[in-house]
Amino acid sequence: MNQNFPLCFEIAPKRITQDNTYQSDIRKEILQSQQQVMRSLTRVASNFTFSIRYFYNPDQTPKIKTYLLLNQAGEYQTEEISEQVVSLLTKGKFSDFFTLKLQADFNQYQKLDWVNFIGEIFKDEEFIEPQNYYLPHLFEVNQSNDMSAVYDVINHSDRKLILEITLQTYQNSYEKQLWVNAINQMLTQLDTVNSNSTSNKDNLLSTTLALYQKYQQLYPNGDLFKYSIKALAENRGDARVVLETLINHATKENHHGKQCQIVLVNKDQPGFLESLQATENVDISTAIEWSGWQKKFSEMVIKEVIKPKIIGKDKAKENSLSISFMLPPPTPKALNPAQNQNKPGESDAVLGGSPLAKFSSPPPSRIIDLKPLHRLATSQEISGFFRIAVPKPGIITMTFPTATAEEIFNSYRHLIEEDNDTYIVGIDDEGNPVLSSWAKTSHRLVAGVPGAGKSNFLNWIIYQFLYANPKGKIYIADFAGADFNFLVDRVKANVEIITTVEECQNLVEKIHSQEHQRRLELLQKYEVHNITELQEEGVDIQRTLWIIDEAADIADASSKLRDTIEKRLKEYARKGRKFGIHIIYCTQRPTAAIITPQVTDQCEEKVIFRVSREASQSILEDSMAGDIPITSRGRAVLQGYAGKMFVNTPLIKVPVGSKIQVADTLWSKIVERS
Repeated sequence: MNQNFPLCFEIAPKRITQDNTYQSDIRKEILQSQQQVMRSLTRVASNFTFSIRYFYNPDQTPKIKTYLLLNQAGEYQTEEISEQVVSLLTKGKFSDFFTLKLQADFNQYQKLDWVNFIGEIFKDEEFIEPQNYYLPHLFEVNQSNDMSAVYDVINHSDRKLILEITLQTYQNSYEKQLWVNAINQMLTQLDTVNSNSTSNKDNLLSTTLALYQKYQQLYPNGDLFKYSIKALAENRGDARVVLETLINHATKENHHGKQCQIVLVNKDQPGFLESLQATENVDISTAIEWSGWQKKFSEMVIKEVIKPKIIGKDKAKENSLSISFMLPPPTPKALNPAQNQNKPGESDAVLGGSPLAKFSSPPPSRIIDLKPLHRLATSQEISGFFRIAVPKPGIITMTFPTATAEEIFNSYRHLIEEDNDTYIVGIDDEGNPVLSSWAKTSHRLVAGVPGAGKSNFLNWIIYQFLYANPKGKIYIADFAGADFNFLVDRVKANVEIITTVEECQNLVEKIHSQEHQRRLELLQKYEVHNITELQEEGVDIQRTLWIIDEAADIADASSKLRDTIEKRLKEYARKGRKFGIHIIYCTQRPTAAIITPQVTDQCEEKVIFRVSREASQSILEDSMAGDIPITSRGRAVLQGYAGKMFVNTPLIKVPVGSKIQVADTLWSKIVERS
């Protein structure tokens, strides 16, 4: 047997000495890396147990130490598996944020003779009479839990304490068959009650139906964990306050409340010893449980106790039925689901091994067959609990993947060539391309302080637009008068640039008369609905791009001009996808006076580079863009039809005087075709 198990790692956050800033996107990266570790560990091997353990000891330094413990059943242990686990933890993404030190002596972590109380968190369970509904509520996860509040509460203790979150890959196929059948039978009975209900709305019935529908959808074919969330303490109050804090931060509250419960036992109560031994062995014990299971309801057969109300002529029968509810229904001798007489294969034996056995009805299920559900959870449900505390601000720095425009274009140009409405925004934090589409989104808002990467991004978009649309027209209001001149002077693309606010009014009307009206007439002439269908009719027409950079100059110079542009934005927003006219509205000063609601409402896609936290909150309704590090030039928040995410835009070289020749840049591909 492999002596490496259980494996025990002490975990400490990585520290730096230079950059003491701390960004919210880094925290999200850390939390995501923990979820990735959890998923990866489940794929390493079956019958696997892993546990995060916070150990507070006022006599040690530091007082709180965090451990990750891993174990596997003896018959499954191999040297190969232990090597995979060590490599995954010490070389994967998780190691970017934490240092993991493998502990040679595990015995020192098994001395738990000081523990007087054990408290456990379970899903909230209810048995509701007289309907006889059993409700094992699901965890409502809070993905943003970083455990910092829990960490602080532990640190306020003055006695030893362990907070332990343990997961075990669920492999019990026989037990699973029992609760799957029980879920199906419960839903059948609830549907029957619902169809026979005389009331317009039964909220309790609706809640119960919705709950079991979720179980039926998520559990039979999903990856499940058996979980144990507990505090081991010298003092009862310490155990409870830590678990209460964990519930408050790891779960969300719905109209039913937190839907978690805490069960506390001392060393003289049933379940204490078994639970303590499970912690010593890096295992899960089910000995501590909800007191409701001690009642007779667990013996009930679902089909017998959940029935619609009887009315009319059958009222007399209802009385006799209600009497039967008071008595335990006939049950098999064994009440433990693991000892259920209706074991798989019995139907085959009754039918002599006939193929008909496969189509026979499952045996009647009892409420107790549903009991395992309160100890099971999906990775989504449990992820709010299985967390390593995110370090305090100022101790972690973060690097993001980068790539040049040449690297991205050479790797993914086929995506643009296959669909000329597609363009590449950049790469995500895993290095994968992030795509957008002119066909799906009409207008865009681009914002960022000077030096954040806004102008470079515009060049990257212009390049891809011209590559995919060789005859596409680009109008640019470049009030700085320097950022895009090379497009006219050196690349000679189909570009028109104006540099003063006074010229902008004429440009607005020109685009409206020459582009918008012309397309409207063509659509009517060919009796088609959009620019794509026009092209299919053989009309030589391509999309038009209108870039406004810098919008603040318009707002400062003329409110009338701004109102006119916003009017066109609104008009083109309704028709932009059909007409192929797309506006990119840009600014370095994304204040409320410049980025009005009329603009943000019509710009369905937003690419926001580093801005102030206030500006980020105003545009994105969170501070993500305000927390981008000053050193992360080109990093932005993308909010569009695919959701909200961070994206890393590439640096694209442009021709500059005699220093950088067109031939040395991507722009040469456009020049060669012109």
